[in-house]
Amino acid sequence: MTFPALAARLRTFLLGFSGTSLATGLQVVLLPWIAVSLVELPALQLSWVQASVLLPNLIFLLFGGALADRIDAARVAALSCIGLALCHAVLAYYLMHSIPSLALLLMYGVSLGVCTAFLQPARETLVQRGQQPPAGGKLQENQVQHLVTWMMLAQYGGQAVGMLLASQFDSWGAETLLLIQVVVLLFAAGFFISLRRDGAPSAKPAKKLPRALLEGFAEVRKSRAIFELVLLVGFNGLVHIGVFLVVLPLLAESYERGASYYAWLQIAFVVGTVTATVVMLRRGQGDHPGRGVLMCLLYSAALLIAISFGPTAFGLALLCACWGAVAAASAALGKSIVQVLAPEQVRSRIISIYQFSLFGSAAIGALLAGVISEFTAPLTTLLWAGIFSLLAFVLVWISGALRQLDIRQPQGTED
Repeated sequence: MTFPALAARLRTFLLGFSGTSLATGLQVVLLPWIAVSLVELPALQLSWVQASVLLPNLIFLLFGGALADRIDAARVAALSCIGLALCHAVLAYYLMHSIPSLALLLMYGVSLGVCTAFLQPARETLVQRGQQPPAGGKLQENQVQHLVTWMMLAQYGGQAVGMLLASQFDSWGAETLLLIQVVVLLFAAGFFISLRRDGAPSAKPAKKLPRALLEGFAEVRKSRAIFELVLLVGFNGLVHIGVFLVVLPLLAESYERGASYYAWLQIAFVVGTVTATVVMLRRGQGDHPGRGVLMCLLYSAALLIAISFGPTAFGLALLCACWGAVAAASAALGKSIVQVLAPEQVRSRIISIYQFSLFGSAAIGALLAGVISEFTAPLTTLLWAGIFSLLAFVLVWISGALRQLDIRQPQGTED
């Protein structure tokens, strides 16, 4: 199915989602490169800047999921986009007059993290609004998987465009790229607000916010597959995202090719994600997505070990593309599992717990990667990350909940 043939509401959702992803693609290149090239921060301080975007997830992400369940997720997503646009506008204005300090970059990163913590569960909850379920029923598992794959394609495609724009850092300057983020996020806010629910608002939830948060954790514990998945994505955030955020820019700088090379490494990663997502869109995700998640963990371990041997500049870009393909497959499969298994009334909270595990641990992983990289070479950090990934694969495979998951069968709720 082509993009013009999609339902109007799904197209609207995908345009909003891709807009936020384009802004993220710019951000993941801009922030570390401003820190490294303009402010000239060392590895440990760079890790703090990168972690500052992720640490607010530890506080606000769960509240963001509960808020999206209690009020319209479309409104939460739109307001979050406006908040992100304001953050980028303030930094752009400052850069027009002066070089930012470490303290300012940390404040900027924390502000981005707070807004993103509310945006993530809200926008992903909206994916099933793109297709109306049959009267009195809900979407089939393969329909949910198809919607999630389109969502992932919008995410990675938007990030690819953002990173292509970021590759012009040396020519256009950070201020111009930040202002592009502002414009795109304001358009995304408009798309999301058009998805708000029609009619009278739903009744006020009976449970107060702290109790609602606990209910989300209780639902996660009821499903062994979701519980194991949440633990696994926590490991991925700690080891893989932390390494990607801190070690990759340090490794790119060692090749002495400027900001454009780091941007092209990010683009290669996203090319891999887009390729894998298109393949999944055509072939589907299958009936055993948990096994796919486990195999992605094994492939990630192999790639980290391969990069630790110190490839050429072209070889590193090629390995980043493969890494992106594996990351995309793992993310799409994991999010499909959550969308299929999570009850609708607590879906935003379970999504927020999933994201909390991923990005909360990523913040810790970024700090650990920065500390380790202060005392050892980035390639050594990558080697240890690969070895730990192999051990994690063995443990989760033996546990068996994800390996045995079959989405065609009714899922039990035993502990």
